[in-house]
Amino acid sequence: MEILETRPAALSEVAEILAEKEKAYSEKGLELLYEQKKALEHARRFEKLPVKQCRELEEKLLGLELNMTPERAVKIVDLLPKTVDDVRAIFAKERFKYSEEEISKIIDLVAQYR
Repeated sequence: MEILETRPAALSEVAEILAEKEKAYSEKGLELLYEQKKALEHARRFEKLPVKQCRELEEKLLGLELNMTPERAVKIVDLLPKTVDDVRAIFAKERFKYSEEEISKIIDLVAQYR
C-alpha cells in the first residue's frame, strides 16, 4: 500500500500540478475530471505569484518564528495581505492572535513580493 504525503499548497502550485496532469491526460486522449477542471480554473484565476516566488515567500514566513504553520503561510501567500486588518481578517476564526509587531513583520515580508 502506498502512503500519500499531504501538505498545503498555494494556488499557483495547484495550478501547476493540475496543468501538468491536464497535459499528461491530453497526450493519452483523456480529460481532467469536472472537479479538476474547476479547481484548475479557480487556481489560475486567483493565483498572485509564480510558483517559485510562492515557495520563497512561504519559506521566509515559516522562518519568522511567529507560531507560523505551513497552513497559515499558504493562506498569506495566496492572499498577500496589505494591511494589519487584512492579516487579522485572514486569521479571525483562529484561536490565536498575532501581535501588532508580528503582523508588521508579515506585511513587510509580503510587500517584497507584491
